Amino acid sequence: MSQANKQAENKTNKLTAGVILIGNELLSGRVEDKNLPYIAKKLSDRGIKVVECRIIADTPEAIIDTVNEFRKKHTYVFTTGGIGPTHDDITTRCVAKAFGVEIYRDDKTVSAFKAHYGDRATEATYRMCDFPVGADLLENSVSVAPGFRMENVYVMAGIPRVMQSMFDVALPTLEEGEPIQEVSFTAHTSEGKIGIQLEAIQNANTKVDIGSYPFLKDGKPTVTLVIRSVDQEAVHKAAHAIGQMLEDLEAEIIDAPDAWPQAAAV
Repeated sequence: MSQANKQAENKTNKLTAGVILIGNELLSGRVEDKNLPYIAKKLSDRGIKVVECRIIADTPEAIIDTVNEFRKKHTYVFTTGGIGPTHDDITTRCVAKAFGVEIYRDDKTVSAFKAHYGDRATEATYRMCDFPVGADLLENSVSVAPGFRMENVYVMAGIPRVMQSMFDVALPTLEEGEPIQEVSFTAHTSEGKIGIQLEAIQNANTKVDIGSYPFLKDGKPTVTLVIRSVDQEAVHKAAHAIGQMLEDLEAEIIDAPDAWPQAAAV
């Protein structure tokens, strides 16, 4: 299915995204990923739901297979990492293979590199001027090296500041989905006390996603319950049920939606 057909189909269906984090350094624990939270928050604000994220190694098999898998089942795919000048930066060539196209060296990017680096540029540096045939480049304000797009796949740097600049260039070009509504309750209670009732509320409110996030506050077990959906009425209904559950269990509610307890059970 072409990207145009995918977007037409998704006018009535939710827009989804998959994120592929590429790098042995992530899998080894040497580097902590900071890109997913940025991508997911920005996409959520645009009505695009990140439904899958995968961390993979810098190997051709992993990159090619994952890109092909993700681009077939998600509206948009975003990759980070592996587009630098070193031997293990193989993402660009792997994406080209996933799409069955050759690599070309972009003259405009070469000129930009020569102007920026001068005599310091090496053949390794110029590898960042190579792109799959048919790619649209993601020029950005932070790095002279662009990211790129192949159909619904956006390929970006792993360095957070550079990735963010590339992503911000791509974001306005994405289709806008229905805005995701979110409300939350925070209460002094434990998941053990609310687990059964919360499951029943989720089962009765299938249009929303309910997340439970436990922590300690002032030495007391505390839980934040987050209700999310594109359906505002469904969010209000689930929020009413959760607020009522917490009151029935005599949990101390320390934060609640503005509409609680006035929210009607719709």
